[in-house]
Amino acid sequence: MSHNSHIDNLTNLYIQVYGHSPESVVLMPRSGSARIYYRIISSQKSCIGTFNDDVRENETFIYLSNHLTNSNIPVPKILGVSVCKKYYLQTDLGSLSLYDIITDTGSNSIVVESLIRQAVCNLAKFNVLGYNGIDPTKLYPVSHFDAKSVMWDMYYFKYCFLKPSGMIFDEAELEKVFDYLQEIVLNGDNQLLQFRDFQSRNIMISGEELYFIDFQGARIGSGLYDLASFLYQAKANLSDSLRQECLLLYLDEISKYRPIDRSALISLFPYMAIFRILQTLGAYGFRGLVERKAHFIQSIPLALQNLAYLLESLDNNRLLYLSHLQLELSQMYKVEHFNGFDGLTVQIYSFSIKNGYPPLNPEHGGGFVFDCRYLPNPGQIDEYKNLTGLDEPVSNYLNSLGEVKSFCDNAFTLVKSATDRYLSRNFKHLSVGFGCTGGQHRSVFCAEQLVKYLKTNYGSSNIKVLVKHIELEKR
Repeated sequence: MSHNSHIDNLTNLYIQVYGHSPESVVLMPRSGSARIYYRIISSQKSCIGTFNDDVRENETFIYLSNHLTNSNIPVPKILGVSVCKKYYLQTDLGSLSLYDIITDTGSNSIVVESLIRQAVCNLAKFNVLGYNGIDPTKLYPVSHFDAKSVMWDMYYFKYCFLKPSGMIFDEAELEKVFDYLQEIVLNGDNQLLQFRDFQSRNIMISGEELYFIDFQGARIGSGLYDLASFLYQAKANLSDSLRQECLLLYLDEISKYRPIDRSALISLFPYMAIFRILQTLGAYGFRGLVERKAHFIQSIPLALQNLAYLLESLDNNRLLYLSHLQLELSQMYKVEHFNGFDGLTVQIYSFSIKNGYPPLNPEHGGGFVFDCRYLPNPGQIDEYKNLTGLDEPVSNYLNSLGEVKSFCDNAFTLVKSATDRYLSRNFKHLSVGFGCTGGQHRSVFCAEQLVKYLKTNYGSSNIKVLVKHIELEKR
C-alpha cells in the first residue's frame, strides 16, 4: 500500500476512536523493522499510528500490550485496532529514548546510571510479572526460548556475519561451540517472559517514567538473556563495573518475586552474554554487511571487544575455537585490544585530500577534518620542496605566519571543546584530520602542533594521543 493509503486508513481509525479528525499525520523515521509509524496529532489527543502487514505479529503485540498493562508494567496502551488488524493506534510516548540520553550525556553520568538501574528493576518486573498468566499460544514467531530458537540465533551469527565477513572457519569446530553454548544457556531459569530485544533504544522516557516498546518478539525464556542484551548493547558502551552492579541489582529484584539460585545465575550470565553477542553480530552482519547500513557496521568492533572481554574473563577451553575466531575477526575489523587504558584516544591524521580522506573509526564513524589548502604552501618554495612538516625549517616558516597561527588557534579550540565533552561523557575515540594538497607540509605541521597542544593541556592520565601521517608513511 502507498503512503497516502496508510494515512487515510490511520485517519479513519483515529476518527473511529476519538470522534474527530486529526490535525496532522506525520511519518516517523524508519526503524530496523518493517513496521511503519506515524505520529497522529490533534489539539485534543496525539497517538502513534502503526502499519504492519504481518497480522500475526500485530496480534501478538496487541495481546502483550494488554497483558502487560494489566500487570502494571509500563508499556504503550493499545487505543484502537482496524478490522483488518494491519493498523493500530498506541500511546504516544514521545521521541526520547534511553539510548538518546546515553549517547548525548555518556553512560557514566549520575542521571544516566540512575535511569539504567531503574530500567533493570523494571526488567525484573517484566520478566516475572509478565510471565504470570501468560498464554504461550499467543506468542509469535515462537513461544519458547528452546533448543531450536537458540540454534537459529547461532546460525544467524554463522550465515549473516561470519560468511559475509569472508571468514574461513572450521564448521565442525564451530558446531561444537554452538552445542556447548546451547547446553549452558538452556540450563538456567527459563520460566520467565523474555523480552527478546531489551536494549536502550526500546526504552522510552515520558515524563519521569520509563516505558518499554517493541516487545512483540517476547517468549517464555531466560531473563538473563534480556539483561545481557541491555548491558552489552554495543553502542551503549557501559562500564564493566556498572554491568556487574546491575547484574546484582537484577538478582535482588528477581528474588523479591521468586526464590533463585544466585550463584548459579551469576555463573551463567557471562555465557548468556556471549550467546547474545553472537546473535547481535548476526544482526549487525545482515543489516550492515549485507544491507550496507553504516550504523550497524560501526557497532561490529564494539561487539567484538565485548566478546573478547567475556572470553578472556571465562578462560574456558570449550570456547577456545570461538576465541580463535574472535581474534581473527578483531584483526579484520581493526578492534583495539584492551590494554588497561580506559580513557579517550584522540587519533590525529595528516593526509592528501586528492588521495582520499582518512578511514572512519568503525566505533563512531566521524570526527573533525580541517582543510589546510588555503594556507601558504611551503611545497611551492624551492628550499622547502623536498622537506616535510616534520622538518624544523618548514615548521619555523609556518610558525612565522599569522594566518597559520589563527587557523591553528581556531581549530585547536574546537578540538579542545570536543575533547572536554568527550571526556565528561566517557567517550573512547575522537578523530581529527588535517588535509592539504600533497599531505607533506601544511597538514603534517598542523597535526604535529595539535599533538603538542593536547599533550600540554591534558597530559597522559586520561587521554592518549596518536598521530598518523598517511602520505609520509608511503615514502
